[in-house]
Amino acid sequence: MRALVCGYATPHRQRKRLLMLKGFVDDSGSEPAAPVFVLAGYVLPAELWAKFSEAWAAELAKGKPISYLHMKETGNHFEGGQFEGWTTDEIDTKLISLAEVIHAYQPIALAAHAKWSEYTKFARNSELAKFIPNPYKALFYEIIKIMYAWGERIDNPQGVDFVFDEQGDVGREAVGWYNDIRAAFPPYARPFFGSTPDFKDDEQMLPLQAADMVAWFQRRRVCQPVTDQR
Repeated sequence: MRALVCGYATPHRQRKRLLMLKGFVDDSGSEPAAPVFVLAGYVLPAELWAKFSEAWAAELAKGKPISYLHMKETGNHFEGGQFEGWTTDEIDTKLISLAEVIHAYQPIALAAHAKWSEYTKFARNSELAKFIPNPYKALFYEIIKIMYAWGERIDNPQGVDFVFDEQGDVGREAVGWYNDIRAAFPPYARPFFGSTPDFKDDEQMLPLQAADMVAWFQRRRVCQPVTDQR
């Protein structure tokens, strides 16, 4: 870890050494046909993510194994994928075991959502829509704002290096959005921003699978009563 922080001046180096926060964020409902679009994920100190990933990989392989978790593959309507031929009870058992890994590490949870109908209305009627070409940008801003507000509440704002699920063209645009978002904050807040966000494959970057899980459940919570079946 020392090698990672040695280039910072002392106050920044001390802050980086204390936490080195890293956040993993994924989306759910990104198709306009979906009623709600969600960005959600988790934040932990970087060194804990390594241990988390080992525990997550072990749980994927335990019992009836899967290679990765994509929550969309757990639905009865989904053909193929990791859960083909599984019963609902078997799927639930695997999801509970993975959720217990998340619970064991107690990450900070972040979530923001927007209704597609509201965004469509905004895009049609507002001149500001040219600055927000899709709801991803607005939720991207909200996720970063939520994390900074959390730091202010504990009187110790910390920079977070965010990793998002690969989003193709949207991901490439989001790198530019980050600079816009950073500029929108007051000058005193900008030193607490992390590095420019990165975008990774969620089948390889295991914490993104946990982010996929929380994003899926958050969208389900917003869209459906908790008594609804899968």
